[in-house]
Amino acid sequence: MHIHLPHIDHHALKGSRSDELKKSLKGMKFGLEKEGLRVNPADGSLAKTAHPKELGSALTHPQITTDYSEVLLEFVTGTHARPMEALAELEMLQSYTASVIGKERIWPLSMPCRLPQSDADIPLAYYGESHIGRLKTVYRRGLGFRYGRQMQTIAGVHFNMSFSDNFWAFHSALHNHPVDSDVRTRRDIGYFHTIRNFRRIQWIFMLLTGASPAVDESFRLLATDRFKVTGRSRIAKGSTTLRMSDLGYQSAAQESINLCFNHLNTYCHSLAEAVHQPWPTYEGLGLKDGVGFKQLNTAVLQIENEYYSSIRPKRVQLNDERPVRALINRGVEYLEVRAIDLNPFARNGISEIEACLITLLMTTSALADSPLNSPQESDAISGINARTTWAGRQPEQKFDQKHSFKAAAIEFLSSLDPLAESLDEALDTNGHTEALIDARLRLGGTCPLISDEIEAAATDNGHLEFGLSMADQHHEMWLNHFNTDTIDLLKKTANNSLKKEKTLTSTNKGSFDDFVRAYVNLP
Repeated sequence: MHIHLPHIDHHALKGSRSDELKKSLKGMKFGLEKEGLRVNPADGSLAKTAHPKELGSALTHPQITTDYSEVLLEFVTGTHARPMEALAELEMLQSYTASVIGKERIWPLSMPCRLPQSDADIPLAYYGESHIGRLKTVYRRGLGFRYGRQMQTIAGVHFNMSFSDNFWAFHSALHNHPVDSDVRTRRDIGYFHTIRNFRRIQWIFMLLTGASPAVDESFRLLATDRFKVTGRSRIAKGSTTLRMSDLGYQSAAQESINLCFNHLNTYCHSLAEAVHQPWPTYEGLGLKDGVGFKQLNTAVLQIENEYYSSIRPKRVQLNDERPVRALINRGVEYLEVRAIDLNPFARNGISEIEACLITLLMTTSALADSPLNSPQESDAISGINARTTWAGRQPEQKFDQKHSFKAAAIEFLSSLDPLAESLDEALDTNGHTEALIDARLRLGGTCPLISDEIEAAATDNGHLEFGLSMADQHHEMWLNHFNTDTIDLLKKTANNSLKKEKTLTSTNKGSFDDFVRAYVNLP
């Protein structure tokens, strides 16, 4: 089955429409989320300390929190008009964090550092004793039982972006959608149109931003024959992103979910069904043990966000509102691109060049034609993505009968110069044109891909040694990027978050068991 690669009709974007497009692009919004393990620099092992009080409450701090583990930091920026501004905020958050974590370092790679022999020694994130805080920890305990805690230490970058309503009005006219459709309908159709095209070119994202071809020996592997052994390092030669491969979230339960990206209502229905459909393996685990809840429920998914998708339609939730219900009630607000590895050469985990490339490819996905996915095309997309993760850099691997992956990507990018120029003008930068040049140089072999560079570093120095060296470099750079006013502001934010958590705990009502049941049964 052939994948329908997105194609932009550039003739339709000439003249007055070109000016309309540039004007509509000015309303784009961006945000970033970046994960990173706290590690001991002496041996590259996981830190054994609790989330530092100076960073505030992981439950209520709006910008600095934890993900799965107590030692897996997550930095969340606000919404910005340009990716560069989100990167500047991310730099600020990590500079502050570097100043309070002492001798610890923030691990710069997607694949984890030296892990303990026992899963039980990977600590779950602790969010205090409020009912919602305890529920978040139970959810993570459930993930550990379902997938193993090691897998949860894999980290990445989430790239959040939205288009303006003016853009979706332009988009609707460009694709001859009904002229009487309301703003929400145009927005929802447009975002799912974009998601389908993103999935069709996800392999290009992984070629150009994939940065995880190696793991430490402590990351237990099922298929060791796929790896070259170099000291403690296990290297998958020619791979791009093991993080996005079958080493990540894989289970029969998740594979049973037939997620449909053609329409908002079918997408929401698939996820809503999965959080209520019992799964025999999870029923066998049981709901409780001597410690307490083992998982929130015994369904295919505990909550909708358990489903690991490379891209998600998102809407900010209200209190006591499930993610799917927020989408059903008010539609899609923005997209979360989740297929981005940490770039260890960029201290923020993502470079300006990568941010501009992602913006260009996502805008291409929005503007190009996007027919509905057939089951056959969805299967073909999954197959292409799987081959790209494990072997995307291998010259013998073919995208189709005529092209290698790299050649097919070069051909796809060949028509994107006009759009890159429009984005540059709209966002007052040269970054998108530069990102296109950089991508072509890397795909053409003039410059190495990021995964080429990391494979070489892991081979020459070792996965652990390379990661610790880059972590030290980033740490020193962050400490040199102090801003007193910013530090004072973040100290105040941290203190306020601790007070907010204390207030939440003091307002607990009823038993925790009742709270969990009520949350699980939310419509």
